[in-house]
Amino acid sequence: MQAPDAVTASNLVSSVTMAGLLRCLVQKGVLAPGDIREIYETALMLLELQQASVPARQEAFVAARAALENSLRSRNRHAN
Repeated sequence: MQAPDAVTASNLVSSVTMAGLLRCLVQKGVLAPGDIREIYETALMLLELQQASVPARQEAFVAARAALENSLRSRNRHAN
């Protein structure tokens, strides 16, 4: 496996593990659906705080922001 493929695979594993964890916590009543929205909003805020410190990686930050905003929009559609 090439290094970029390994990084991509690692990121996918992290992402699906986090999604599974959040879903499980909601199903078990540990978190409410609104808590998940707050987690995504906090992630966006943290992303914005870090973005200025790594100007050479702006494309990655833009992609991450788009993914988080998609998750928030998706949650809004399911909540309505």
